[in-house]
Amino acid sequence: MVLDLLALTAIPTAVGASEAVHQQRLLDEEAESEERQAPFYLDVYCDAASRKRDEVHDAIVVLKDGKLRLWPKDAHTQLPKDDPDSHAAPHPFTGFYLPFPAEDLPHRPMPARPVLGLLNWIFADTETRELRYGPRAEAREHVVGPWDWTEDDEQGLTLNGDECLVAVEEAEGGRGWAVYWDDDDDRLKAHGIAQKHRVLRCSLERRLVEDDRRRIDVE
Repeated sequence: MVLDLLALTAIPTAVGASEAVHQQRLLDEEAESEERQAPFYLDVYCDAASRKRDEVHDAIVVLKDGKLRLWPKDAHTQLPKDDPDSHAAPHPFTGFYLPFPAEDLPHRPMPARPVLGLLNWIFADTETRELRYGPRAEAREHVVGPWDWTEDDEQGLTLNGDECLVAVEEAEGGRGWAVYWDDDDDRLKAHGIAQKHRVLRCSLERRLVEDDRRRIDVE
């Protein structure tokens, strides 16, 4: 009789665990969908009232010196122009959404929506607020997500549910802009950056690589 009672009381626990596993599988499948994993470039939209706006608006995001930087686009290819110093174009950001490995994150309840990372493991530095890229071992020490897109058009890049990214002019000359995480929505005043550098609010817009290739082929 005691064994029967123990078996009965264990049934709800087993059912609950099974349902949690099922729900987790659904969440994982959604996060790993083909649509999420379609590679894309990032273009910059900026409507700030600033004489420097034209250096930011319609730029493309590139990977350079360990950071996400803004770069002028070639009018025909819509890819980065050549660097006047090296005579070679920097590598455009070409990433996609992918769940950050759960073993590298703090323990989370099940089911839980996966934390969408952004390859090439893009992360926001917890101290400097710079957007950087690097290996998982480095990225996991900082803010790795969740990254996503804006719900209305699936184009604007979001971090922690908000379009909270800004362009910071680290050096003058038009090619000295970098992307930062403005989680306080104060143009980085709380972190002392606005007091030293020009900060412009902007939106990073997703442009699918495949769509861009089709456009070039047609032309």
